[in-house]
This record gives sequence, structure tokens and C-alpha cells, in this order.
Amino acid sequence: METIENLRGRDLITRGPFARLWWSQAISSLGDWVALFASFALAARIAGGGAAAGIGILVPLVGRILPGLFLGVVAGVIADRWNRRVTMIICDLGRAALAVSLVFVDSFRILFIVTFFTELLSIIRQPAREAVVPTLIPSRHLLTANGLSLLSNYGTAPIGSALFAGLSALGSRLGEFGSFGPSIATAFVFDAFTFVVSALIVLSTTIPKLELPRARRAAGALDLRAPMRDMLDGFRFVVRSGPIRRMILGMAAGLFGGGALLVIGQPFAEQVLRASDSGYGLIVTALGVGVGLGMLGVTILGSINTRRQLVFALSLLCTGLAIVFTGFSNTVSTAAGWTLLTGLGTGTAYVTGFTQLHMSVTDQLRGRTFGAMFAFARTALLISFAMAGIGAAALDGVLSGELNEGIRAVIVLGGIVVLIAGIAVLWATRRDLSPRQLDEEQLATLREAGDAITWMRGDRSHRQPQPDPGPPPDQQ
Repeated sequence: METIENLRGRDLITRGPFARLWWSQAISSLGDWVALFASFALAARIAGGGAAAGIGILVPLVGRILPGLFLGVVAGVIADRWNRRVTMIICDLGRAALAVSLVFVDSFRILFIVTFFTELLSIIRQPAREAVVPTLIPSRHLLTANGLSLLSNYGTAPIGSALFAGLSALGSRLGEFGSFGPSIATAFVFDAFTFVVSALIVLSTTIPKLELPRARRAAGALDLRAPMRDMLDGFRFVVRSGPIRRMILGMAAGLFGGGALLVIGQPFAEQVLRASDSGYGLIVTALGVGVGLGMLGVTILGSINTRRQLVFALSLLCTGLAIVFTGFSNTVSTAAGWTLLTGLGTGTAYVTGFTQLHMSVTDQLRGRTFGAMFAFARTALLISFAMAGIGAAALDGVLSGELNEGIRAVIVLGGIVVLIAGIAVLWATRRDLSPRQLDEEQLATLREAGDAITWMRGDRSHRQPQPDPGPPPDQQ
């Protein structure tokens, strides 16, 4: 394997094992975005169009959220117990097979099942992939690497949307195949192809094998209690470790606030700001551009040795304040400006949070930690999706002033949740704002070192030869 110590930041996606893993992720993410838009189109076709199409889109969305909600921690156990390279390859090939099956889906029930198991394999793959990243590159490049990875995940969304449109046009010229015609089926075939390519890239990548401690190796492969102990150990670690707990809950809070903004963004633009459909598109675009700029900014400045927890806390504060001011906006342009700032803070917080988890957790626990993070994040997102519409209806006319409109109230409350999380993390990391204080043990060590230096200086001066006084006076 190539010597990673000599790797430079600009080489991260051009050579070395991390570069291959990055391209694998970027290609499969592109295909996944294409498949997401295709699944929305498929749901609309199954519903028959009209108002029912909007409800039908919820089927693939819920199918993508539920696996992480219930099985994220289990996926972390798999990442910390089995061969991570093999795990990623199996998940990619399994997702390819499921993507091909979507070509023939013709009911909501089958669509939900296929989407659920596709996302389940993605959930199993994610902790395994995140767990190996710190083993492939020097720690000084982790911030840059995470920025590049998250850009490959979310930055390919607009490319995937445009590619889906192109594939639909191409498919309409092909012969008939699939339950709802080639325009949708072509996108699913392309998705399957990207997963196969991803698996082949991972197959050619040398990934260090996870070495289990002797106590965990002693449990036989058929001992079902061992994975359960692993899961409980990981849960205890996340709960008891303050910095890790703060990072995970902070990222979940950010998704909670952002999720509320996404769910009721359309009615906010139409009913509150009195804008057309293009107004909502402008707000969503501003949010996506902000996230991309935040991730890109951290990636460019990744070589700077920042205080990651402090940057994370300040990013959450920025995100929360921006969401609150979005709720008080009266024009589309103002709302778009604040959502741009929301995305900027969210992108920065996500990259710094990922990096802190990578650098703070040992290889033996890294998979379970990221599994817990993905589980908390999806839980927050699902709760946000479920409560946004209900909360807007419940709060309509309850509060005074501009918050009399329930939609505004929900957006502002979502921002306050993120603000509280940012303040909590900032308070917990307040020592970073002042000169670092040494504990009693460190002070005692310094005193002992000072005493030793003083003794050595005194001993050296005692042994130093005295100048010759010359002959006695009576001999001069």
C-alpha cells in the first residue's frame, strides 16, 4: 500500500487508497441521487398523478428513513466486528440487485420494501466506510477529507437531478421495458451500474484489517451474545463520553431544525411570503449552495489546526440564528439570504463534527459511534418531518405578532432548538475560549522538572573548575 505519511492534501482524491474510496463514494452517491428522483417519479406513476402523487412520494421517503431509525446501531456493530472491505462490497452488490428490481415494481408495497432494504444496506455500509477513513490518511488531512467526502455525497444532488432528466429523455427513445416504461427504468439501471462500479473500486482498494481484542475474538462466531455486548458497549461509550455525545446530539439538532424548514418551505413561500413556485425553488437552492460553500470552505482551510469543538458550536449558533431570521422574513430574497447562511453553518458543522468523531474515537469503537450518529440523525429528521406540518396547524393563531402564523412559528422554534444545542456545546467547550489551565498532576510534573533543572544547574556550577589564583604573595 502507498505510504500515507507522504500524502499531501491536494493528493487526497488523485492517488492513494482514500482516493479510490472517495471515487467509489462519489460514483455511488451520484447513482443514488438519480434513483431518488426516479423513485419519486415511480411513486407518482403508481399513484396515478394528481394530488395523490404528493402523498405517494412519502413512500420512498419513509422507506429511506426507517432503517436508520431502528438499525443504525446494529450497523455499527457489523462495522466493528466484520471485515469492513467485504461489508462494503456486499452492500454495493446488494444495492445493485435491488436497483434493477425497481424496474419491475408496480405497487407501493413493493416499492416500500425494495427502498427499505436498499437503505438498510446503505446504513450498514456507511459506518464501515467512515470507520476506515482514518486508517487511510494522516490525521492532519481528516478535515479536508471529510469535506471532500460530504461534498461527494451532497454536491452530486444537482448533477443527479440533471442526469435523471437526461436519462429519462434517453430512455424514451428505447424500446419498451419496465413496469412504467423506459424513461424511469433507465435511471434505475444506471443506479445499479454505479453500485457495481463502486464495488469494483473497493475490491481494488487495500484497507487495513480490523484487529479485534482478544476478549472479543474469544467469543465464537456463533455466539450471538457477543454482538449484543458490542452494541451495549458502543451505546455506553456514546452516552458517557461528553464530547462524543455533544457532537452527535448537535448534528441531530441541526438536522431537526433544517428538516422543519425543508418540510414546510413550500407553504412558507406560497402562503406566508406570497411567492410562486420559483420562490420555493430559490430558497431550496440557496440552502444547497450554502451547504456546499460551508463544506468547501472547511475543505480549503482544512490544513489549519482549528479548535474543532469550538468551530462546531459556533456553526450551530450560526445555523440556529439564520433559521430564526428566516422565519421572520417577509420577502423571498431575504429568506433566501438567511437560508444561504443556514446552509453555510450546517455544512461547516457537519464536516467539523465528522472530523471530531474520526479523531476522538478508537478504531475498535468507530463503527458503532458512527452507527449511533446516523441513527440519531435520522430519528431527528423523521421527528422533524412528522411534527412540522402538525405543529404549524396547532400553532396557527396561538402566538402573537408575526408568530401568529403557525408556519413561521414552527420555523422559528426549529431554529431555537438548534440555538440551544449550539449554546450547550459552546458552554461545554468554554475552556477553548480562555488560556488552557493545567491540572494538579501536570503542575506537579512541571515543578519536578523545574527542580531537576535547578539541581543540574547547581551541580554543574559546583563542579565547574575555579580560576587559578596564581602563586602565594610571598612567592611573587
